[in-house]
Parts: sequence; C-alpha cells; structure tokens
Amino acid sequence: MSQLFSPITVGSHTMQHRIVMAPLSRLRSGADGMPTKLAAEYYGQRASAGGLIVSEGTIMAEGGNG
Repeated sequence: MSQLFSPITVGSHTMQHRIVMAPLSRLRSGADGMPTKLAAEYYGQRASAGGLIVSEGTIMAEGGNG
C-alpha cells in the first residue's frame, strides 16, 4: 500500500503517485464527434495533482461510434 502513493517515472513523465484512471466509454462528444465542455468538466472533476488519466478516444470515422 505504501508504494501506491509514492512517485513513479514513466518515460519522461514523473507522477506523484501510482493511481491511474483507465479510459472509459462515456462518449461525451457532440454530434460532430468533437469533445465538448462536458468532457473537460468530467475529466477535470477526476484529475489530481501528479496523476494520470487515460481519456477516451475521439471517433475517427462516422461508422466508428460503438
């Protein structure tokens, strides 16, 4: 448990702790597939100093929305 809150370096990035939020499929984008203010608010609420969030992807093709 003590390592969970200790720093770690991944590549050139140093995080203050080892807690990582995995990507989610919330599809917080507009009709054009672009992320909206809602997406920024969602991830901003879950952000922490020195942490890592792997956000959802952007839909690259009209038929690619799962």
